[in-house]
Amino acid sequence: MASRAQLQQDLVMKARQQQIQKMARQQQLAAIQQNKTHQPSQSTQPRSMVMGSHFDDLPTLEPEDFDHKCLEPSPLSSFDFACRGGPVSTIEETVTSKPRTPAFLHRGLLIALRAGNVETARCLLSNGAPIARQTPDFILKAPVNKQIPLFELFTAYGWTPNTPGLYGAVLLPRLVNNLPLLSWFLANGANPNLGPQKDFHDRHGNSDTKSCNALENAAARGSVEAVRMLLEAGARIQNGAPLHYAAGVCPEGANPHVGRVKPSKEFDAGRIPVMHLLVENGAVLNYKVESRHMEPQYAIVHAVMAGAIERVKWLLEQGADPFAKGSFGSAASYASFWGEEMEKVIEQGLAARNKAGLQTSQS
Repeated sequence: MASRAQLQQDLVMKARQQQIQKMARQQQLAAIQQNKTHQPSQSTQPRSMVMGSHFDDLPTLEPEDFDHKCLEPSPLSSFDFACRGGPVSTIEETVTSKPRTPAFLHRGLLIALRAGNVETARCLLSNGAPIARQTPDFILKAPVNKQIPLFELFTAYGWTPNTPGLYGAVLLPRLVNNLPLLSWFLANGANPNLGPQKDFHDRHGNSDTKSCNALENAAARGSVEAVRMLLEAGARIQNGAPLHYAAGVCPEGANPHVGRVKPSKEFDAGRIPVMHLLVENGAVLNYKVESRHMEPQYAIVHAVMAGAIERVKWLLEQGADPFAKGSFGSAASYASFWGEEMEKVIEQGLAARNKAGLQTSQS
């Protein structure tokens, strides 16, 4: 057993460490406040060049706020545990006992959201907990049956499905595989043409209003119903290349730039109904994507690279041109890298096209 002198020494050391940590936080806070006073103007320091933390849109008013603004807060105190599971009376007592910083209240809100505790979240919001740009993301970590009630709660405090997150990102593109939530967002005014800024120029700026992010995500990974819902809500195919995304989707973990992709026939053909719906609604089969990056520019090239034989057949039947050249060459030229089976598919497709009198760029 440790001697009394040893215990006293341990206590002194622990107190000294706590004092050092507190002083370090105070110095960090003072440095931030000084930087705010002497910060260069926007013209000399673009916002895109300023490093930010996850919740840098929350003010730092006390040294402890640095800890409160962590991305994944874990329950440590009785207040934290009450935020997760109640009772609300403990929350009320804590937040009214003395002034609390926005970061302190926000930490409790994140814990409540992850737990799906609607009443605790309501209590914190009513007592001034802020909704930062990344706060709504935490609702997607809540139990599924609590997500819509939590989003409904947020709408009572000024948030909307179109409220931009960091760099203008919105949540809708992440919901294409959650039809109930996708439906709720669209019913509550979510704009399917909003998305993150293309050049990420302003961390706290507005969304791109001509984005195809949601529709492209749905085309690649969502159901026909998800694509239909977005189109009916006004998603514009012309904002991007959703047909290319549907044509080129690969099985999880597969990468055509690393090795040959061979999807199952079921996976391959599963995108064809989505492609049909997109073409039916105005997607151009031989649309060429203009990009400064080295990437396939035609839907049929995407399909060949993905080893999607059924999609290639369908695209050829609809009139896609296998000789249209982009930065990755044409579908016909890339087929030679994929293998004899893909070359044969294109040859047979062309033979059927020639018989029907359809034209290609080599005709």
